[in-house]
Amino acid sequence: MRKLSGFVFLIMFALLQTGLSGQSTIQVICNLSGGGNSLFLYEFNGFGFSPKHSVTAEKPGQFVMDVPRQTPRMFYIGQNSDQVIPVILGQEDKVEITGNAESMGTAVISNSKENDGYNNLKNIIGGLNNEMGEILRGLSEGNPANQNQLVNQLAGLDAKKLRLLDSLKVVNPFQYRVMALNAYQSYQLNNKDNRYPDELSYFLNEFFAKVDFSDPGYNHLIWLYESFRTYVNVMVNAGVVENQVEYFIENIISKIPEGSHARMQCLGAAIAVMQSLKHPLLAKYGKRFVTEYQDKAPDAAMEISEMLERTMRLMEGAKAPEFTQVSPEGTPVKLSDFKGKYVLLDFWASWCGPCRKENPNVVKLYNKYKTSGFEILGISLDQNRERWLQAIQADKLTWKHTSDLKGWSNEVSKLYEISAIPKTFLVDPNGMIIARDLRGAELERKLAEIFTEKSTPGGK
Repeated sequence: MRKLSGFVFLIMFALLQTGLSGQSTIQVICNLSGGGNSLFLYEFNGFGFSPKHSVTAEKPGQFVMDVPRQTPRMFYIGQNSDQVIPVILGQEDKVEITGNAESMGTAVISNSKENDGYNNLKNIIGGLNNEMGEILRGLSEGNPANQNQLVNQLAGLDAKKLRLLDSLKVVNPFQYRVMALNAYQSYQLNNKDNRYPDELSYFLNEFFAKVDFSDPGYNHLIWLYESFRTYVNVMVNAGVVENQVEYFIENIISKIPEGSHARMQCLGAAIAVMQSLKHPLLAKYGKRFVTEYQDKAPDAAMEISEMLERTMRLMEGAKAPEFTQVSPEGTPVKLSDFKGKYVLLDFWASWCGPCRKENPNVVKLYNKYKTSGFEILGISLDQNRERWLQAIQADKLTWKHTSDLKGWSNEVSKLYEISAIPKTFLVDPNGMIIARDLRGAELERKLAEIFTEKSTPGGK
């Protein structure tokens, strides 16, 4: 075989490298009206969007981005993290996106079989969910004339999900993972052996039955985040007790490789639910996220740390923030004036219907426990002094009151991040928050528990 001359070899090497370079990237062409001159490629970090790559416009409204080929995974493209479009990038040569930079949700992805197939699957899943909802509504109505028909439909729907899942396993692993998160089988037909005592127990144990959490393909799939968020949200809102919530979260987390992006997404989903519901486990999972991912996702870890600092200062177990505000007589009243007593901080206003409706119950409890060490401090979000004082007198609110008559801009209200009233914080004799949002029977039970304990020999 003749040796290639050095010049010919260099030319062939350059051509080969050019070919390899073309095969190693996906070209993403974006034609976007409106917006600025920069475009970002983001990935979801479990708590927000982190920029991975950026380009500037080649000409007004036109951006060309080269993204490395890889196993298909989900990215997000937009000019800022508030306006992004999800896009699957994997092994295709070119993907085109057309739309308005200020409303990326309406942008159109074209020239991509991967994204077309994914969008088609999303539509199928939406249809399956709608069908499930209709069947379950019919079953809940309990009309004996069509119960058998509905049960048969439900069986057909379960089978349809499994057939679709099975058909995707080899031909499209990305879509298979999406479908696995949506292949939940009906309680009515799959608990005939009474393995689980009720539907909630079945849900908690079987919701992710088709998901292989060791599969690295879940690392960048936001469906995992959304599914886990739904899972935790249903569990908490169903009234599952704290230690059981922790048990079921840990049961899933333990199946996901440590340090993985998939685990980060699940922790982020749990934190999002805990934050929105002010759940006691927020601190545990927030601190865990920061510990495990401060190096891999520093922006998200910092955001969670700051959120914890803001949120935890008003959670149960935190020191109630000190404040001073004046009474109707103009006398300064401080929270620390109540040290040594249980005090209910009651944020209300004369114009608040639910507040006024609750007042008779609070009056009854105050009269019952005021000699036992119970006090109330009313903090009014009124602006009209006369209406405030008239409401105090009319409702027989004989405890101490304060207001700066700034309405929703009340300084104490801002300190305690009040966004709706009535709102209450129960503070113990050491100034620690021990309960929030107690009203009606819940407040009555809590006070009975406190003062029964105090009156019991050996009680506090």
